[in-house]
Parts: sequence; C-alpha cells; structure tokens
Amino acid sequence: MALSLETAVAHVPRATRSCHFEPDIVEFNETVLAPHGMRFDPSYAAGGGNLTFLDLAEGALRAAPRVPAPDLLIVAYALPDPHAPEKTLAAHLGHVFGGRSISFAVSEQGLGAPFTALRIADAYLGSGRCHSAAVLILEQTTFPYPEPFVQDGDLVDSAVLLGLGSGGGWQLAGLASAGPHAGLAALLDEPPGLPGGRDAGDRLTVTGSWADPSGTGPAGPKAHRAPPGSYCTGVWLEFARHHAEWAGNYRTIVVGDTDPRTGTSHVATFVRRETAAGSGDRPGERR
Repeated sequence: MALSLETAVAHVPRATRSCHFEPDIVEFNETVLAPHGMRFDPSYAAGGGNLTFLDLAEGALRAAPRVPAPDLLIVAYALPDPHAPEKTLAAHLGHVFGGRSISFAVSEQGLGAPFTALRIADAYLGSGRCHSAAVLILEQTTFPYPEPFVQDGDLVDSAVLLGLGSGGGWQLAGLASAGPHAGLAALLDEPPGLPGGRDAGDRLTVTGSWADPSGTGPAGPKAHRAPPGSYCTGVWLEFARHHAEWAGNYRTIVVGDTDPRTGTSHVATFVRRETAAGSGDRPGERR
C-alpha cells in the first residue's frame, strides 16, 4: 500500500490582524535577533497580515471537508513565525484532531520541507506506524525585522492541507532531491517512482516559480508553472487547486521546484490509483 491524496485544500487568506506583540514575544525575538546584529522593529510588520501559523492552519482546516483524525500529523514550513513562538503548533493540532496522532514539525529545509514531510510520512507507512497522514504546509510572511527575501518578493500568507490515506485518487509514487550540481531538469527527465513504459504524454509537470523555465522539460499544455508569491507553498497550492481536474487528462503528475537560497531541487511523483498497480506497492525514492 502507498499513501494517496484524499483531501487537498489551498488557503490564501485575505484577512489581516493588527500589529501587536506581547512583551514576552518582543523579548524572545530580540534574544534571537541580537546575535545576528539585527533589531526588533515592529514597523516592518505594521502593514502585513500578522497572521500566525495557528491562524493559517485553522483556516485550512475550516476550508476542508471533514478530515478524519490521522495517525500522523506533520507541520511543514520554510519561514518562521515570530508572532507565536511559544505555540507548539503540531502538538496543539494533534489535540484538535483528538489526541491520538503522532505529531511534529519539519523546518530548516527551505522549500524542501513539504517534500521531506512526505518522505517521512512514507517511511512511517512503511514501518507500519501509520496508515493515514495529514501534512500542513504553512507560510506566514510578516516579520518585525528586515527580511528582504520575503518583503522584496511580495510573498503572501498561505497554507496547504494534504490529507493522505489509502482511498485517494493520486498515489504518492516517489520522491527525489538533488543538489545544484544536478539540477531540477535531471529529476524531471526521470521522475522517481514512474511506472516503466509510462508515456510522457500522460504526464503533467508542475513546477514552482523559483524553477528555471529553461530546465524544466518540454513547455506547452503538459507543463504548469505556479505563479509567484509563495516560497515553499507554491507548487502545493497549485496541486491542491487543480488535482481533480488534472485527473481527467493525466495519469502522472510530477511536482518539482528549486530552492533559490540553496539551489537544491526536489520532486514528488503522483500517479492515478487505477494506473498505479504496475508501479508496485511502495514508492520509489532517490536522493
């Protein structure tokens, strides 16, 4: 058995909160910033959304159909949340789901965090420790200090919920990563876990806005590029929004992006369940 997509939600809120930091949050941020020669300055956050990870996660859950309590709950993010560092979000959400989920967060991976979360979920499945998983990919974009990558890039708050189990339409078939020396093109040329003999005409390549368009395979109707405005959520927002309509035209979706900060590329392969039998019961994986 392999995990397959049962629920997918893309959440890009329009709501904003007023800029306010409690004294203990100010102290925490100042302590974190000081060793780097940076200063806490709430004026940088005054015009932003000031949404917390909790706000984004709850918004995604509200937008979702009923999601059964998963065996495994993973929160994945690339950018920190300076508004609520005291909140252990994964544990809190585990409690919301009824308290039986194994829960933790994946960070310090750049835009690779969601791919790492899926790799971990697959490993838990393989070990017999879970049969269902929920991956929440969160990106908040308001910082009380200069963060040019976010502020100059006009990134927006966003969240994606991926509910994975045994009864979904898109089965996770494989995951792979490669350093700058290899690049995304090589991963897309031979997607991990792709069943032997699968014609490229049945395949859609979904790439993020950070990927080099010249190195992402053939252009045209069989390639879809995420718009700018997101860092680690971009390709997953598109997958969540369009996976149902893509099922009518493709048997394989390959999701990939390149982290602009490290040059590391990541891909994940999904195959329609009715065509997944030939790929074996377990996803393929390369590193």
